[in-house]
Amino acid sequence: MLPGRDGLEICRELRSFSDVPIVMVTARVEEIDRLIGLDLGADDYVCKPFSARELVARVKAILRRGRLPLASSLVLDDERHSATLDGRALDLTPVEFRLLRTLASAPGRVFSRDKLLEHLYADHRVVTDRTVDAHVKNLRRKLEEARPGQELVHSIYGVGYKLEL
Repeated sequence: MLPGRDGLEICRELRSFSDVPIVMVTARVEEIDRLIGLDLGADDYVCKPFSARELVARVKAILRRGRLPLASSLVLDDERHSATLDGRALDLTPVEFRLLRTLASAPGRVFSRDKLLEHLYADHRVVTDRTVDAHVKNLRRKLEEARPGQELVHSIYGVGYKLEL
């Protein structure tokens, strides 16, 4: 009953570019309507009438599942060689910037030290893979200043590092 557009159409469009949680609240109570809504990407489908407490409990359940990313924004600007996290500027060296850019290119993906080294030094200088550890340590410290209490760069023992936003 939305003015001008159908809720199913909006759900389909949102899913084409976003993973934001969607709870459909509707007067349509037929099973086929619920199936279509869930099939198009809704995380939950609540039929009227419903209690406010039930709706709040359903939203909390969706948020507990972790589908909503942390309220964060990591912005990397290659042209200005600047990085911000949650609106706070990060004072990064060129190597730290390239390290963060590489990790942020695929959040959650584990990068080996060797793979990270390929991206860190444009002049192909000879450095040990433990050099990455030092840069990760410095990057972690700077990210911690922007977001206290949260470790964003994780070590995967024997494999490498990954960024979790």
